[in-house]
Order: sequence, then C-alpha cells, then structure tokens
Amino acid sequence: MAYEALDNLQQTLHQILERRDNLLTHSKESASKTHEIIEYLFCEENISYRGPVKPEVRLANRLRELAARLESVVGDVVDCIKGKGSVSSLESTVGDVADYIKAKKSSISSITDYADVSSSSRSAITSSKDDGVVGFEEDVEVIKDWLLEGSSKLQVLPIVGRGDIGKTTLVKIVYDDASVMKHFHICAWVTISQDHSVERIVLNLLASMKGISGLRAIYRDVESEIPTESLIRKYLEYKYIRYLIVMDDIWSKKAWDDVKMLFPDAGNGSRIIVTTRLQDVAAYVNSSSFIRTMSLLDAPHSWNLLKQKVFGDKDIPIELEGIGFKIAKNCGGLPLSIVVAAGLLSKIKIHTRDSWKQIAANNTQLDTIICSSYTHLPNHSEKCFLYMAGFPEDYEIRASELINLWIVEGFLKHLDESKSLEEEGEDCLEDLVDKSLVLVTNRKSDGKLKSCSLHDIVREFCVRQAAKEKVILPVMDYLPTPILRRHFVPRLIKDHHSISFSFYDLHLKNYVHSSHIRTIVCIPKKGYKSIGVVEKFSSLRVLHVLRRNDHWDWEPGQVFDLVHLTYLASNIPSSIVPSAISKLQNLQTLIIYRSEVLLPIEIWGLQQLKHLIAFSFQPLPNPEGEKSPLENLQALSLAMDLVWSKRMVEMIPNIKKLGICYSKVKFDVDASYCLDNLKQLCRLEKLKLEKQHEDFSSTQHDELGWISFRQANKRLGGLNFPLQLRRLTLSGWKLPWSDMTIIGSLPHLQVLKLRNYACHDSYWKTSKGQFRELRYLLIDRSYLVDWTTEASHFPRLECLMLRQCRSLRGIPTNVGHILTLKLIEVEVDGKSSEYLLRTAKWMEEDRQKFGYESFQVREKCS
Repeated sequence: MAYEALDNLQQTLHQILERRDNLLTHSKESASKTHEIIEYLFCEENISYRGPVKPEVRLANRLRELAARLESVVGDVVDCIKGKGSVSSLESTVGDVADYIKAKKSSISSITDYADVSSSSRSAITSSKDDGVVGFEEDVEVIKDWLLEGSSKLQVLPIVGRGDIGKTTLVKIVYDDASVMKHFHICAWVTISQDHSVERIVLNLLASMKGISGLRAIYRDVESEIPTESLIRKYLEYKYIRYLIVMDDIWSKKAWDDVKMLFPDAGNGSRIIVTTRLQDVAAYVNSSSFIRTMSLLDAPHSWNLLKQKVFGDKDIPIELEGIGFKIAKNCGGLPLSIVVAAGLLSKIKIHTRDSWKQIAANNTQLDTIICSSYTHLPNHSEKCFLYMAGFPEDYEIRASELINLWIVEGFLKHLDESKSLEEEGEDCLEDLVDKSLVLVTNRKSDGKLKSCSLHDIVREFCVRQAAKEKVILPVMDYLPTPILRRHFVPRLIKDHHSISFSFYDLHLKNYVHSSHIRTIVCIPKKGYKSIGVVEKFSSLRVLHVLRRNDHWDWEPGQVFDLVHLTYLASNIPSSIVPSAISKLQNLQTLIIYRSEVLLPIEIWGLQQLKHLIAFSFQPLPNPEGEKSPLENLQALSLAMDLVWSKRMVEMIPNIKKLGICYSKVKFDVDASYCLDNLKQLCRLEKLKLEKQHEDFSSTQHDELGWISFRQANKRLGGLNFPLQLRRLTLSGWKLPWSDMTIIGSLPHLQVLKLRNYACHDSYWKTSKGQFRELRYLLIDRSYLVDWTTEASHFPRLECLMLRQCRSLRGIPTNVGHILTLKLIEVEVDGKSSEYLLRTAKWMEEDRQKFGYESFQVREKCS
C-alpha cells in the first residue's frame, strides 16, 4: 500500500515514545493517541477492495495531506526534546492532529473502489537461453567469423538498430562465447550513453578489462604516475596482445572521437564493436560497407522466441497456438517486447485460451506490454520497481544496496513470517527479473542476484510512472540541463518527498520546499563539491550517493545535524569519521566508499545501526565503560585486524554478515586475535576471512616459512566457526587441507570459497559425512596436486569452480558421479589447466550418455 509517508511517521513517533524518557506522561498520552489513530489507518480490516482501480491512485493525495500535518508533530516533539519547545505547545499540536485524523478517518476507510491485487510467488522462466537470440542466429555467426578470422589490422564493426531491437543482447552472446574469450588476450566492455565523459569512459574501460593481471605487474611501480589514457594504450600496444573492445550505446560522433585514440593498431587482429541507434554515427565510426543493421523479427521467429521463453523445450498446448502467434505478431518484431510479454505469460498459473486472450487484448505495443506487466505486480513490488527510476541510465545497481534502500523506505512487508525483509527483497527482485522488467548484470556464486539494471525503454516507462505516483522524481530526466534545473527545480520538487539529482543541483540556492524532502539519491558529477548544503533538507532520512568509478570527494557539510537520517551511503573527504556522528541516533545503515576508515568511539552509541560497511575499516575502537551492545547490527565489513575479545563478541551479538582482513604477513609471537571466539557468534551466516601477505610463490615455500606458518595457526586455536554458518570465504591463510574436516563438519554450509592459497599443501582427501549441504565450491589459486574424494562426500554439490589450480593433476573421476552437479568451470591459463578442462569434458560426455542433459562444463579464460 502507498502509505510510506505515514508509515515512516508512525515509526518515528513510536521511537520517540519508547526512547525519550524526558517527555512528560501527559504529552506521551497525547502522542500515543495519535499513534493509535495512525495504526488504525494501516489496519487491513478497515480497507475495502473493489473494482479495477488501484488504491494509490485515489488515496495518495489524502495520505500526503495527513502526512504533511503530522510533520509538525515530529518537529514539535524533537524541539521539545532539545529544549526548544514547550510541553503545552506539544500537547496542543498533537491534539489538533489527532482530531484532524479522526475527521478524515471515515472518508479514508469508506473509499471502496480499490483493486484486489493478489501477490504472486516467484517462479523462474523455463528457458535459460539468451533473450533475443532466436531470429538472429545468422548475426551471431557472422560477427563471430568477423572476430576470429580475416584481416590482421584493427577493425571496427558498428551494429545499428532501434533502442529495443536487441543490439546489446546480441553482442553479449558473442562477447561471452568461449571461443571468442579464448581468442582475445584482453576483453573489455564499456557503456557510453548520452551523458558521457572521457574520464568516466576510460575508468570504466580499465575496470572492465579482463586479462590484464600480467600487464599490471609490469607497471606496478609506476602505474599511479601514468595518466589513465596512456596506461590503456600501453596495455594494448603490445604486438602479442590481441584485444576486443565493446563500446555499447554510442550516441554521437564526438563520443567516438573522444576515445578512438585509446586503441592502437598492433597488426594482430584486434577488434572493436560499437552499438548505436543512429545510422550516421555508425557510418562515421566505419565508413566502409561493413555495418551490421539489425532488423525486426518476422512473425515466425517472433512466435518461436515467445514459445521458447514461456515453455522452454516443452510442448505448447494446441489451443494456445493461434492466440500465442497473435500475441507474438503484435509485439511488432521487437525482441524486448516479446520477452516482456513472455514474462507476463509465464506468471499465469493455468494456461488457458481465455487467460492468454486477456494479454492479447492489450498486446499492441511495447509500452502497453510493460504497463500490463507492471499492473500485474504485487502491490509492494510496484514501489520497489518504480524506485529504480532514481538511478541513472545504464547504471549497474548493486542488489544488496537496492534491497537495503527498499527496506529503509518501508516498501517491503513481512509477507512470509519465516523470511527476513532481506529475503523478501531478494524474492521481489527476482520476480521483477522474471517479468523481464529488470535485467540481470551479475549473479553471486549461489545464484542470487549481485547486480542489475533497467533496459533504456523500460526505464523510460519507470521514470514516467515513478514521478506520476510520486515514488521518486528523477530530476535530471525532466530537466536535463543545469540552466533548466537552476530555474525550475524548486517548483518541480515541491510535491515530491523523494528525489534523484546531481551534486551540482545541491548548490542551488532557492530550495523553498527542501524541508519536506525525505530521500535524496545523489548522482556524482566530476568537479562539483557540495559543501554545507544538505542542511536545508532538515527532514532527510535517506541520503544515497551513487558509487561510481570516478573518485569524487564529497564534503558532507552539516549532514550530522540531520537527526532523522536512517540511511547514509557516500564517500567522505577524510578517512577519519568525526565524533559528531553520534548525533545520528536513528542511523540504521552507514556505507562509506573509502578504505582504511577510522571510526570514533561514539560509533558504539548508535543503537539503531544495522549495516556498517566500508572498503575497509581500521581496527575498531575498543568499547569503553558501560556501553550497550549494538544488538541490531547485522552486517560489518571490512574490518581490519579485529581482535575478537569476549567484550567485542558481546558488543555485536546478532551479527549475520562479517568481513575481516588481517594485514600482517606473519603473526607476531605475542599477537593474538582470539579467532576461536568467532564460534560464539551464534547468528553468523556469512563470513569472509582474509589474511594479507606477499605473493607466496614456490620459491618461498621453504621449510622454515612453513613451520612458522603452522605455529601461527596453532596459536589461532584452529579457526573454529559458528555452526549456523552458510557462506564462508577464506583467503591467504595457507591452512593444511586436513583442516577442511573442521569446515566440512559445519552442518549448514552451502558456499565455500578458498582463495589465494587458503589451503597450501598438496594433498586433499575428503571424508564421508562432510559438506552435507555444500552447493558451491571455489578453489582459486592453490598448490593442490592430488585430490581424492567420493561422490557421497559432496552429496548436494551443484557447482565446482577451479581457477589457477596449475598443479592439480586432474579432477577426481568420482566428482562426475555427483548427481546434483550442474556446472564445472575451469579457468584455462596453461597446459595443466587445459588438461583439467579435458577431464571435465570427459565427465560431461559420460553424463550425457546417461541422460544428464542439465550438466555443463564451462571454460573461463584468464
């Protein structure tokens, strides 16, 4: 329901009533009276649903009116607490608002023409094939041939077509092809878009480059002194380095002119692919006749794609053939339109001709299909989807941050009491993916979403609808130039509580209505610093500064005076967080885009804190005196050299996600980090435990170093872990493989990542009864030579990833007998790893003989 504004006020009043003892009982009763009336508004029994119109459409204005009146309550309560107001004034205000709500209550509960929108459970689309590949098989083969064969000169291929035709999908299929990845030494993908800057393109290009680890070693000592543009040219100019660059979504000739000098021609068959919507840009990039123009799908190919996305390899019911063909044809040959329609059809529990007719009735254009898919969303999912309009075009949104924002905004509800709000958010996001409203850009090792984005066409709809329903206003989409924003932003935002705009806009002086803003999603702009300007947004609860590859310094100004702030994510100008953070007593999430952050002792006073995240924290200050535990803290990462004293364990008793890094090469004789106390964290589910050290090459594998390392581990108490652990990442510990029996005995462990010589000796023999719930196993950089195991030792393993295991003689044959195994991925970087890949391929052939078609082997290029 669209009650977020009132819901936030309800929670605020509730916190004030419970936590502020210096209010008189008299005023508590008045505020409590208001609190009870607000609760009445949220009571499901008092809301009737009837008819086709959603409740938000007709109720939104009345709820906002109530919310505006209630703001004065919060302000007076806070003033009273600070000693700035009188209790009698507080009583009067609370009483007036209580009477006002009483008068409005009957009219609100009498509105009966609401939609009965049932929530749908998550279900994946049957087909796992790439969206839009049907009908473009010829394009895929032509582009692959062009990449792998032909001239040794550097060549550029423009691919041109309208925005929803599937250019990016087509190129992605080719880009991810194993033969293509193996052919090129360096691959990189960068999205340009309309609002581009050369610096951002260069940084994104460098960040996306695959295969430059060896080259980085060459320039390790001088890399920071070389301009980024020159650095890219140095990486690409070697004659033996064949590269593939994808420049997606170029909008202008100037954008190509700005970057084309980055790509030298070493005469080794390097290639560049450019996608654009504009024919003149395509001709400018490559004046030859070799331009790939994507056309619309014909009716038969459209129907094949729709069938594939809805039913996969299953037969379609005969009675749906005619109506299905009509739906596909009405999509106008647009792959995105077909995929969105398929996502909508896939949600129908019982496929009948009548149910498909309802979809066909509105299936005439893409915008209508997106609208139809949006209309069928569960009520809470609508707000979650529309909130994504606050992120800029082509921005890769981190799923964890998005879900956290949904939670603090109050969009998610406990639909299933057995699930946390984070899990509800994951289900909601997957549902949006299933309906083809959200694109997956990356997944975690356990299959959960890691990052996502919106297709340009879907985002256009999202932007319009988000502003219409006042979920969030993307200011830069409505006022694209600074001049327009300077004159019209105050007028534009006066009816909105959540806005998305740039750093530059924070400089605007005339924010007449800024005190009503609750949420700001801030888009960094190079060269602009926002010093002392957020103080105008006195009621701000959420400040999320986007994380970009550009390195901005943002001066938060008076941010620590924003006492209502519950969510803060930003870079900071200094690694030292000031003690003034203690003012933010309502803060639940603190995310800092910086390394070696030094927190003040006052951090232990933020009792509402749930998430404390940075690239890395310096050792946390020891809690002094009688400080209360942070009982709400669920996530802490990445903490450096943390000593797990009993006091520290007591201070974060309910931690669920924890990342720690120990920076010393070897533990000092007297050093003790008390890691055996980790087992006392009985709610811990996800643990990342790193140990930094110099590269432990074979020349360092001497007897003295090995003995010293084993003695150090003995002082660690064996690395005991809490039994509830589900995900464990170990990096750099150089444990003996025999210690895996400790980890294998964890009853709920599902994901295990062993990185950077987490285990160091050469032989691993597993035992029966271990790893009973393990689904995912990664071994990345290891001197493992012989691995002996049985299929019964990994009874639920689904995914095995082997990277830089150069000494491993082969994958145990019994691994191929694990019935649940779906994927083996091998990183190929030499003859030894090629043999690992061959043994995996033999397993694949054997399993296919016995009908295990779902099993696959994937080659990953280093």
